[in-house]
Amino acid sequence: MIELLKKLFEQREKKITVILLDDSKPDEDNSYKVYPRGLFAAILGISGFFAVIVALIFMLTPLGGLLYSTDDAEIRAQILEITDKAIALEDSLQQRDAQLREMKNIMRLSIDTTLALDQRFDDFLNQSNAFQNPDFISYGQPGTFERLSQNEVLFSNVAKSVPDFPAKYPVKGSQTRGYLPDDEHYGIDIATKSNEPVVNIADGSVFNSSWTINNGYVISVQHNDGIVTTYKHLSTLNKKEGDLVLKGDILGEVDNAGVLSTGPHLHFELWKNGVPQNPEIYLIK
Repeated sequence: MIELLKKLFEQREKKITVILLDDSKPDEDNSYKVYPRGLFAAILGISGFFAVIVALIFMLTPLGGLLYSTDDAEIRAQILEITDKAIALEDSLQQRDAQLREMKNIMRLSIDTTLALDQRFDDFLNQSNAFQNPDFISYGQPGTFERLSQNEVLFSNVAKSVPDFPAKYPVKGSQTRGYLPDDEHYGIDIATKSNEPVVNIADGSVFNSSWTINNGYVISVQHNDGIVTTYKHLSTLNKKEGDLVLKGDILGEVDNAGVLSTGPHLHFELWKNGVPQNPEIYLIK
């Protein structure tokens, strides 16, 4: 067969005679005058025609789904989107776990679990007020009662205070960088002048106050409703771990503190139930 095709290709420009012999009828022969070039063209044309027919069948009938699905691209896009969300959720969980570990260490290592008090809470500790306010009384056996400790009295009132949002900015200045979780920037930066006071935005208790090389002094406050606020790049701190703080309290002063700081500014973060939030939603100038 290969030899025949080679011969036809060599004689493609010439007119040749093709003789068909039937062994059962040796006296009869059928001869045809053909051009090999036309024969090849006919074969290619027929092949192309059948190729178009087959392609149309696969495009216009369910058979095409066996080779290619038009939903593949959409499915891949959905998989990529789900993967991105899973990565973001994993990052949030890691941040929450780190925060919970820090809080557990503070509770475990604290020598005195008594919350620090100051003169502003004297009214809470007045005995006559304590007896008049049922929140300050713990009932035991019928006909008896005992007065709660000073810290229990104070914390019972502070813990009930739900943060009032939107709150004022914790420091005077201009926002220079927003909330960019994709860049691991889980807060906002507020540029200000050196030694500008940093104000607590809601009632709560300090569970972290420490110095870090990257961020200078850092202080974190636990509020009601699962909200935690963190203030970074402070040069001084006015509060320590265990202190109860009210809205408007001065937590410290901001400066160009920490190797990650490029000028006097406050980095402010707000978390809810272990998940970082956009502080701009909760603040107003």
